[in-house]
Amino acid sequence: NRATVVTFLYRAFECPAFTPTGAPFSDVPAGSWYTAPVLWAVAQDITNGMGDGTFGANTPCNRAQIVTFLYRAYN
Repeated sequence: NRATVVTFLYRAFECPAFTPTGAPFSDVPAGSWYTAPVLWAVAQDITNGMGDGTFGANTPCNRAQIVTFLYRAYN
């Protein structure tokens, strides 16, 4: 799912320090295991969410989405 993918990326970058810019998604609760990775991914322009104000943490992440996350993370 999308939460797991951004968490893998966050850990691959060794959980870098960053300054969160608020809570951009209504479905990412504070204190969740994936909150910091999602906020990091937003700060790095890796994800923009689902387009409806949600991140879709439990939504399956297809190959195209994973490749997009990877491309944005490494470029």
